[in-house]
Amino acid sequence: MGPEKRLPLALVLCFLILFGWSYLNAPTPEEGAGATTEEPAVEGAAVDEVAPASPVEEKAAAPSAPTPDATPDAAPTVEPWSDWVELGVAGSEGHAFVRFDSLGGSVAEIRLGGFFVREGLSDEERQVMENRVPVVRPAVTPEQTFQSFMLRPDLSAQELLTSDLSTVHWEHEALGDGVEFTHRDAGGLTLVKRIRHVPDQFQLRVEVELQSASSAVASKRATLGLITSAGMRAEGRDSFYQEPRAVSANRGDDLVEHLLDTDGDPRRGLLASNKRSEIGFLGTHNKYFTMLSRPSNDLARATLAEAKWMALFDLQWALESNGAKDSFRDFMVEGVLALTTPSQGASSSVEFECYYGPKSERWLDQDDPFIPVLQQVQQEDLGFFATIAKVILGFLDFLHGVVGNWGVAIIILTLCVRSLLFPLNRRMQTSMARHATKMKRVQPKIDAIKKKYENDPKRLRQEQARIFQEEGAMPPIGGCLPVFLQIPIFFGLFSALRVSFDLRQEPFFGWIKDLSQPDQLMRIDLPFPIVGPIEYLNLLPILMVVLWVGQQKVVPKPATDNEQARQMQKMMMWMPIMFGVFLYNYAAGLSLYMITTSAFGIMEYTVIRRIWPLDDSEQPRKKSRWMEKLENLQKQAVAQQEAQRKAAQARGGGGRKKR
Repeated sequence: MGPEKRLPLALVLCFLILFGWSYLNAPTPEEGAGATTEEPAVEGAAVDEVAPASPVEEKAAAPSAPTPDATPDAAPTVEPWSDWVELGVAGSEGHAFVRFDSLGGSVAEIRLGGFFVREGLSDEERQVMENRVPVVRPAVTPEQTFQSFMLRPDLSAQELLTSDLSTVHWEHEALGDGVEFTHRDAGGLTLVKRIRHVPDQFQLRVEVELQSASSAVASKRATLGLITSAGMRAEGRDSFYQEPRAVSANRGDDLVEHLLDTDGDPRRGLLASNKRSEIGFLGTHNKYFTMLSRPSNDLARATLAEAKWMALFDLQWALESNGAKDSFRDFMVEGVLALTTPSQGASSSVEFECYYGPKSERWLDQDDPFIPVLQQVQQEDLGFFATIAKVILGFLDFLHGVVGNWGVAIIILTLCVRSLLFPLNRRMQTSMARHATKMKRVQPKIDAIKKKYENDPKRLRQEQARIFQEEGAMPPIGGCLPVFLQIPIFFGLFSALRVSFDLRQEPFFGWIKDLSQPDQLMRIDLPFPIVGPIEYLNLLPILMVVLWVGQQKVVPKPATDNEQARQMQKMMMWMPIMFGVFLYNYAAGLSLYMITTSAFGIMEYTVIRRIWPLDDSEQPRKKSRWMEKLENLQKQAVAQQEAQRKAAQARGGGGRKKR
């Protein structure tokens, strides 16, 4: 079996190994520093029991907790307000639409101005807000609605407040580049939250200011939870990439990540703590977009004690799907601020920077502090083959700059790889062809041995080994080397196409609108056993399988024709089909790579070999160095024995002559 016929088998085996590695090394909440352990969700629980409130929520929701209308000293009622604010200018970096909300003084929704939910929209459709990519949106649970930059008071802060900061409406004032929210609590503590846009960047600055109007709330410990992001959803339906994800890291430490479990077990956990070092950043991300926050002043860095995550129950989805099993679809990431209220009449503030946008440093300045953060997230996304994937992406980016199309760049990359490996592949093919010629000559001897010792398997193996040794008919070492050299490139491209933002919604030609998604020629909604219903007809994986089978047909058959060889050939014919099923819903760019490499292989066997035939003539047997050394040692031993024999004869003859 030639090296080209081993390619599908090798790829399938490595594919299974990759998924096994990913499964065994999947991040879990326990990998975070000091991760907490929660009780498992009760299967089949009612909607109001699936997402129980944390201790903070229970305190806020208790009947004894004061509310704005419960006492005469309650803060004045604020009329609800919510409105979209356009940040930046259309066509410029950082252009986005943010819906600010007086509920909790928060950001309810962020939609990017220049990125859309699908390709091929008309100019009118691009103006529709729902067609712009949402980074975060409101997360509605049975308890309350969670939105980004809400403040949630912990037990110590609740003693100073008469209302829950996340459930009351704040006063608002429009700024030139954002909104200022104010909450004047009846207990004497005033909180001001300023959310401003950074010009020409996908960034916000969030400042939280505390003001003490009375001595009763001055110089007190108050722990507040700042929700840095809530309501990030999966960007696509990619079974190869689980999303969304909560993420955080201490400064100088590796990233800690938690994947959302739709079954809701566990429901919350700890990502990072400042007990070892300061927390560098925290947030959420999906396949292509992220929302990350980092403390930007000394007080914020000192008071950011923990980064926590919590899975949020999607009430609307639960009602629509008639069940609660897979209704944990949102993440909330919260920074715990251990603050001390200022003295009476004074104020203090903490400030955070937030990046919302693509997971690519293309939209950041070279010295932007979020670049190392994004690089850590990208490194985690690329996984075990990150180094190879980065090299491939760099070369693809160069080719794209030359040809202007990512699909053409992938084809050129494939041809470059095959061209670089062609001399080695040619040498291996020549060795295999010469081995096949030798086996045709040796096969009659093997058949005679099989017939002679058909009832003695042990002797048969010994005689076969002897013939192979005498004839030098062992298969050439390194016959599969070209195949295995391609496997790291395959998996590097596999990882790169899975998460690279550069290939998102990049077309190739015709019906292929997005190289990072299946090509989706037409919608068919065809039921299929085992793998489930097939939603779209993806033509590229089918063409890939056809070319693989065609490549199997043109590859010369092995010289040996026995039952084992025939079984192997049958199995190899099924391998492309199995692999095509595995990759049916994967990125079109990977199918394009496999189609190109298979087409090159067919051309190599049908065209190049006709123009430049292989030299399959049997060559004189070459002895390896160790065989030559062994024969020399044997000759020396024989010569030494002969010399000793002659010396013994000479001594014996001399004795008889003396008598």
